[in-house]
Amino acid sequence: MSDLDRTIAEAVAARADRIAATLMNILDFPSIVMSDPTKAGPGEHDCQVYLKDRLEKIGFETDLWDPDGPALYEKYKGGPAAHKGRTFEGRPNLGGRLKGTGGGRSVFLTGHIDVVPPGPPEHWKTDPFKSELIDGKIYGRGAVDMKGGVACMLMAIEILKEIGVELSGDVVWGTVVDEEIGGMGALAMADRGWRADVGIMTEPTANTIAPICHGILWARIIIDGIGGHAELQPNPWYSTGPVDAIWLCRQILDGIDILNRRWQFDPKKNHPLMDLPNQIIPTMIKAGEHPASMAGRAEIVVDIQYLPSEKDEFLLGGHVKREFEEHIAAVCHADPYLRQHPARIEWILDADCAEVPAEHPFVTLMQDAVASAGLSPKLTGTGAHTDMGIPTELGKTPTLNFGPGDPTQAHQPNEHVSVADLVDCTRAIALTIARWCA
Repeated sequence: MSDLDRTIAEAVAARADRIAATLMNILDFPSIVMSDPTKAGPGEHDCQVYLKDRLEKIGFETDLWDPDGPALYEKYKGGPAAHKGRTFEGRPNLGGRLKGTGGGRSVFLTGHIDVVPPGPPEHWKTDPFKSELIDGKIYGRGAVDMKGGVACMLMAIEILKEIGVELSGDVVWGTVVDEEIGGMGALAMADRGWRADVGIMTEPTANTIAPICHGILWARIIIDGIGGHAELQPNPWYSTGPVDAIWLCRQILDGIDILNRRWQFDPKKNHPLMDLPNQIIPTMIKAGEHPASMAGRAEIVVDIQYLPSEKDEFLLGGHVKREFEEHIAAVCHADPYLRQHPARIEWILDADCAEVPAEHPFVTLMQDAVASAGLSPKLTGTGAHTDMGIPTELGKTPTLNFGPGDPTQAHQPNEHVSVADLVDCTRAIALTIARWCA
């Protein structure tokens, strides 16, 4: 470990309490993403203002603005994160730049400040928006996904400034909204011109470097049966029925299982950095109109993963959409009723993905920095979707996922992250910035 590495490590360790306090301050803003994309969450604006003030105190030039959703949609229609009907009044993005001395390489520190709703309060042992430190862990909605990472990237640059580390390259900041419902905040950030030579997205990865994430498709499968009395002898399906849409759901779900088994061993659906093959995951089912009636309609919502190597010409999951549609059509063709009344598919979301090659110089530099921080330099994949595709592709900023916390804590009640994880992450990011921007 060099003298500079040792100085940075000691400075980070000495500020562990402040790192924890920073996260707790950020958690106390209820920056909930609303299911109605035209409405602002109650704490999104105030959270960004808090971060803006912290950045300006250490010399950042900042840019806080409400993106123009309709204009972005028209400009990028058909591409990643371009969603119709999205507005951003009261839901600002925050960009910033700390200028280096000149001639060095720049880095983009980025993440989202919107969080999913906390769910039933009785499922929490603490108030999800009054953070608490219990046995070395900080509890609150967003502790892992992903305000913990935002706190670490803020503290990393604050500490480098405080101990007088001189950087030749610029440090660029980007905290966005809207990640949890489609990523249009990241699109607005790239469109605004906030980019750098490379980027770190502090999504939770258990402090491992993840240069790849999955793309995600959400689809609604609509299955029409024929409603009727559940307790009586039914007429044939080809007469008046009824035909139970719940029975039909079983056939569609069995068909999805068949495709998942195929994908398990399909080289196109596997990646050496991913723990699991791509999957089609049923996440919501809605069926039935009355306890004594056979269901006349059923809906299944599925979450479908795809890899960067499967992207279409629009950098999205069009190939996988067609593959899924053809499979569901084949499932329906095998049943005489569904052959005449096939399930319909409505596409809800297509969230893009990206991969930064393992041999990229920033990947290898960050691996060395992470190892110097006492962490594993082994590369992993992010099984979930992150916003990394937008800065990597549109922003021309190759971006890695690296952040504190167990990713499986994301969206759960009693979400928490350890202070030790936060300190380790802050140290690794500070060492990376110091080496890359030197």
